[in-house]
Amino acid sequence: MKKSTISKKWLHLPIVCMIISMIIGLFIFNSTLSNWLEKKIEAGLSAEIKRVITNIHEDNISFSDLKALDIYVKTVVDLAKEDHITLIKSDGFPIADSDISLNAVLQLENHLNRKEVINAKEVGFGTTTRFSTSRFKNLLYSAQSFDYHGETYILRAATPLTRIDAMVEELMNILMILMGINITLVVGSSLLSNKLIQQQVKSEQDLQEVRIEQRTQEIELLHRLANMLAACNSINEAQMVVEDILPRILGDLNGVVSLMRSSRNQLLVKLDWGGAWPGSKTYAPEECWALRKGKFHLANDKYTTLPCSHMSATGSDQTLCIPLTAHGNTIGMMHIYLGDGKELKEHIQKLAFTVAEHLGLALANLNLQEKLREQAISDPLTGLYNRRYYEEIINQEIMRAHRHKQEMSILMLDLDHFKRFKDNYGHDAGDYVLKTIGSLLLNTMRGEDTICRLGGEELAIILPNTGVKGAQIAANNICDAVRELHLAMKDLSLGKLSVSIGISTYPKNGMLSDELTKLADIALYEAKGQGRDQACHYDNLIQTLDDNEDATEINEEVTEEENNAKSSVVSISSNA
Repeated sequence: MKKSTISKKWLHLPIVCMIISMIIGLFIFNSTLSNWLEKKIEAGLSAEIKRVITNIHEDNISFSDLKALDIYVKTVVDLAKEDHITLIKSDGFPIADSDISLNAVLQLENHLNRKEVINAKEVGFGTTTRFSTSRFKNLLYSAQSFDYHGETYILRAATPLTRIDAMVEELMNILMILMGINITLVVGSSLLSNKLIQQQVKSEQDLQEVRIEQRTQEIELLHRLANMLAACNSINEAQMVVEDILPRILGDLNGVVSLMRSSRNQLLVKLDWGGAWPGSKTYAPEECWALRKGKFHLANDKYTTLPCSHMSATGSDQTLCIPLTAHGNTIGMMHIYLGDGKELKEHIQKLAFTVAEHLGLALANLNLQEKLREQAISDPLTGLYNRRYYEEIINQEIMRAHRHKQEMSILMLDLDHFKRFKDNYGHDAGDYVLKTIGSLLLNTMRGEDTICRLGGEELAIILPNTGVKGAQIAANNICDAVRELHLAMKDLSLGKLSVSIGISTYPKNGMLSDELTKLADIALYEAKGQGRDQACHYDNLIQTLDDNEDATEINEEVTEEENNAKSSVVSISSNA
């Protein structure tokens, strides 16, 4: 109850204050009304001048044709009653007037000594009141300078001061009537406004709650985006994260992320979301305005069109290009395409900038991880995988073969007489041969095969989904390809080279990686023992051993029978 009383008290206070102020204002109104009306009319003249200037620009009137200009000013330009305008050149001579003829205008004296013209020329706008010698009455003048077709002109508008006196008298009468009406309306309007204010406050509170909830959701999504990108181990995982989270942040927009190649002469699209991308999938850095400017570029906005060359297929639709930077370097670009004549909202644009920051740092870290991993698992000389990667991948391939009930084979390669080759031709020639063999294997083997350099001249190849026969064929093809190589370095022929290969197959020869590797090594030594330049499968080695054992058993049996026969002959002779 007390709160309600206080509210009513504060509600009546503005009403009382307003009534007192209206009474006081009535006494001082008469003395200040003339000045106020003069300022209002000045403002009206200023607005009228601006409107006429705008119409002149829109209609593109030629000021060189004075007759056409005179007709335009007198017939087309719409002015308030009793107002007239004068168009004055920068040198002070009038060239058109809405009230007097063209000949009379051209005979008027120079206006550079008029106060309103002087002010308009110096500060852009001027106003004054004085007696007009051409119209024989007191006038209120307002003038404004403007640029048109490379030159400066002054447009001046004038209205009679008698208009102000009539308005003062009329307004005083109206004011007395309005005083009574206003006092009546103030009370009602105050009550109504109080109710409307309360409704508006509630509406603003509800809207603010919705905005807070939306911002909270956006912050949470950005936080999840950063966490998920930081946890990615490959660009494919980053694609899944971007495709899932970015539409929730940026809405129904089409976008891609393109990354700079290490040569920095081309960008390739690596991530995308929101549908098929209408722009180029590969482009040069000079094709993007944002890369050339070093900051974002919004095409087809209210200021410019200028789409990037790589986005020429989007036509007049808005596109946004944002550089992705990390550690002071530009690593790529994020592109957004709105489509269907949509315009990018400022709020979404700010979100896009934040997303670009997260993407830049995450992709830079991912790229660094990939480079470090590549260095850790690659042989720097040949570009093949190293022993560390071999030991890692062979177990994975064995598990995959077991899971899919497939076979898998291992080829162990060793270059024949490579040590003697290096002694004859030097280490540079040896490195050259290893690089050549590495390139040959990369071009010869399948994409799913894994080629590794285990050390020195020893190589290993993992053949997924390949049995004994397929592995033997692949090994023979490698021997033939190496045998046909023509090795030459710096116009010096290095002669011919051959390779020996040992083969083992999962699960026929073994189930474990160490076992398969050891058996392939045994087969390799057998291939070298049989004269090199050939491939030997561990199965063939087992068959040879079995044949040898059978032959040994037969020889032993024959020898035993011969010995028995000789013993019988000796016994008979003795008895005789």
